[in-house]
Amino acid sequence: MDLVQNSDSRMEKALQDSYVKKENSLYNHLYKFLRGAEKAGFSYTDIDTKENRKEISLIFGNYKGNNEYYRINLSNIVYGDETEHSIKRTIKSDSNIEKLIGYNETDGKYDKTQILSRENEVSATPRQYTKLFMREYNLNKETSLPKIRNYDLSKVLLYSFAAAYGATAISAVDNTSLVNNAYYGLLHLGMLFAPFIPLQFSKKMRSLPQLFSLALVSWAANSLAYYPIGMLMGHTADNLTGIINFYKFQIGLRNSSYVDRYGPINLKINSQVKALSYAGKLGLAGVLSQFDKIINKFKGGEKEVKHGK
Repeated sequence: MDLVQNSDSRMEKALQDSYVKKENSLYNHLYKFLRGAEKAGFSYTDIDTKENRKEISLIFGNYKGNNEYYRINLSNIVYGDETEHSIKRTIKSDSNIEKLIGYNETDGKYDKTQILSRENEVSATPRQYTKLFMREYNLNKETSLPKIRNYDLSKVLLYSFAAAYGATAISAVDNTSLVNNAYYGLLHLGMLFAPFIPLQFSKKMRSLPQLFSLALVSWAANSLAYYPIGMLMGHTADNLTGIINFYKFQIGLRNSSYVDRYGPINLKINSQVKALSYAGKLGLAGVLSQFDKIINKFKGGEKEVKHGK
């Protein structure tokens, strides 16, 4: 509750309203928009629902004490699918973004408004409303004000974990005697996927493209961190020449190679192939991380925001 300032009672009322219980996907996305406003530096944010779930207002402002306030309104809201918690529900509403002139945080009153953007019969999913507001605000804001950005923190943390896991845990195993086993390559592949397989049992996080994307990020981080981790473990030469030669190999500047063994399959990897593999791993990881979103657009699951009149 402490996220929305000066509005505890209104927030409490909104959370108790049947609107929130039935349409919490939309409400939560709008709430995340306000969190984005706070991260951008706006010290005041507020959210309110009115008229039997047919109108929602978001207010944010007071960036570094400059007394600039904005209000986003959704009105004449029509819910296309009343299925509770439906993520892909399409909602249609009128919307506008206003600048509030002379806004008073204490009593919520203002002298007048200035319309910055108006759209009628906007059709979008709950997630798309936040993107719409960000785009419209960023286009129409005062030049002195910051942009509001939408970072998916769960994905940032997930990919950060993937990189850290590959760099530390897998690199540590690579520096043990297990690497001499003919089937170690298969074990290595299994370790890349292992911590992310449980995500496939979560409806929210389930995604095979994301699974492969995370494994590729771990693999790239593992390759880059292998030698330094070995130095810490005392398994690779603890000197400047050794680590320079290692990284020269990673970027394709050495005339040497090694063999990866996957049971009966042996792959000879030279310096140039190793350098190209990083571009391949990270490039493919980036594509796969957005694969579900791209497919949903083609299937119509997350269509572009459509404007009516």
